[in-house]
Amino acid sequence: MKKKEIITITIIAIILVMSGFLGFTYYSDVTTLYNAEITINDIQIQEIGLTYCKLKIIIDITNPSDRDISELTANFNIKISNNFVGKGSVSKISIPSKSSKEKEVIVTIYYANVAAAVVDGIADGNFDLTLVGEASGKVLFGLITVTDRFRTTKSYV
Repeated sequence: MKKKEIITITIIAIILVMSGFLGFTYYSDVTTLYNAEITINDIQIQEIGLTYCKLKIIIDITNPSDRDISELTANFNIKISNNFVGKGSVSKISIPSKSSKEKEVIVTIYYANVAAAVVDGIADGNFDLTLVGEASGKVLFGLITVTDRFRTTKSYV
């Protein structure tokens, strides 16, 4: 074989190996992000006023995969008894493999902005709280952001 052919074959082999490595890394990172679980661990009524109430929502983010999740963020709508009551978010958080982290979100609900059923449910201490949103994380060595939708509900009784 000529020297030029050997160099060409070597370059093609290197390109194929690198493409395979990057493809595998991307696929593994995206799968890890999609397997993350966002759940509501607890809901606590912090304060009940005449015109508002404050809730503390404790969110658990679990990474069951063998790979770390880096720079995970989440933005979500908060609903009580299927009525929109506010927005929440989780800032950048990294979760090592096979672990979980808790985040607290405080939301203030103004009674004038929600349906009477929401106010009655909070006053009675019996309601369903739902988070509906998107979680985003960095993949492929932090070069690409991937987003996945989530929905989680917990009853407050």
